[in-house]
Amino acid sequence: MTQNHFIKIFALLISFNWLPQAKAQSPEQLLGQPYISLETKQFLSSLNTTKPTEEFLPYLRLYKQNYAEDGMALEFNSDIALYRIMLYDSGYAYKQYKRELPFGISWGMRLPAIEELTGIHDPMPNNEFATKLSTADYQIEFYFTNKKLAHLRITATIERLKNNAFILKQANATRLLPNGVVKEGDVIDGEGTMIWGNGAAAYQGEWSYGLPHGRGQYIDTFGNKYEGDFKLGFFWGQGKFYSKAYGYSHSGSYAMSKKHGEGRIQYANGVKYQGDWAQDAMHGYGLYTMENRYKYKGQVQANQLTGQGTVETPEGTITGSFKNGKPHGVCTQATKDNLQQITGPFVNGKKNGTFKAIILGEERTIIYENDVEVVPQR
Repeated sequence: MTQNHFIKIFALLISFNWLPQAKAQSPEQLLGQPYISLETKQFLSSLNTTKPTEEFLPYLRLYKQNYAEDGMALEFNSDIALYRIMLYDSGYAYKQYKRELPFGISWGMRLPAIEELTGIHDPMPNNEFATKLSTADYQIEFYFTNKKLAHLRITATIERLKNNAFILKQANATRLLPNGVVKEGDVIDGEGTMIWGNGAAAYQGEWSYGLPHGRGQYIDTFGNKYEGDFKLGFFWGQGKFYSKAYGYSHSGSYAMSKKHGEGRIQYANGVKYQGDWAQDAMHGYGLYTMENRYKYKGQVQANQLTGQGTVETPEGTITGSFKNGKPHGVCTQATKDNLQQITGPFVNGKKNGTFKAIILGEERTIIYENDVEVVPQR
C-alpha cells in the first residue's frame, strides 16, 4: 500500500496565535487569570451551574458571576481578570460548595482547628464573627456562624495581579471604550452610535454602564464587521464576524472579543472548522475540512490536530492518536473500500514498529522503519 501522500494533508495551512496549555486548577489558584484563560474555562466547564447569573457593578468596576448550584461567586475586575472568589457553606441563594477548600479546611470547623492548619489569623475590624489570613497571592476572609466556618472570601493581592500582567495583555482584544465621538443617540444607557478615529471604526447598538452592552454592530475601514452580542465593550455572546483582510467569516460564541466556545469558521481558500474554541484558537473537539475532500474529526489543541481523531481522505481513513496534524501513536489506516487495513505505531507521521495488516481478509504482520517495510532476514 502506498500511504505517504495520506499523511501530507494533516499539516494546517493557516498560522495562528500561540495558546498555552491548561492545567487543572483549584479556585484560589485561578486568581489573576483572565476570564477566557484555559484554566478558567476548564474549571467553569466542570461546574453544575450551566448559566450563572450576572451582576455589573460599574462604580466598583466589577463584573460578578453567581454559580448558585455550586455555592460560589466570582468577581472580575476592569481587566476582566478574576479578582475575588466567594465560597459558601449554604444559604438562601447558594448551595454548599462541595469541592476541596484551601489549606484542607472544611465547613463547620471552628477557628482553633482552622488555625492549626493555616496559622494564626488576624481579627477583622468591626466584625467579631470574621477573621483574615494574608499570603503573597491572596487574602482570605473567614466568616463564622455560631462559631463554625460558613463562608470564605478570597481576594487577589495587587502583586498577584501584577504577576499576571502579560497573560492579561495576551487575553485582551478589541474593546470599545467610550472615548470616541457620539454621532447620535444615548451612549450611556440606551441606543446610540459612536465613532472612533475620524470614522475609522463605528459601533451602533445598545449601551449600558456607558459601554457597548447588548445587541449591536461594529464595523471598521479595515473590512472587519461584527454583529451580535456585546458585553462591557467587548464582542461577547453569540455573534457573526467577517474579516475582509484575512478572508474569513465566523459565527458562534465570543468572549472578550475572541472566539471562545462553540463556533464555525470558513476561509476563502475553502478551509472550514466547526467545533470548540478558546482564546481565538481551535481547542477542544471539532471537524476540520479542506477542499471538502480532506476531513479531520476529533480533538484539537491550540490550533493543532492533536489528540484522538479520524482523518478521511479520498483514499481512505486514519483513526487513532494525532500530534500536530500527524499520526503519532497507535493508529489504524484503512482504504476507502476497507479491503486493506493496517494497525500499529506511528511516530511523527511515519510508520515505525510492528503492524498488524488485514489485506483482502488475510492477516499478516509487517515491520516498518521510517515508513519503509523491513524484510526479515532469512
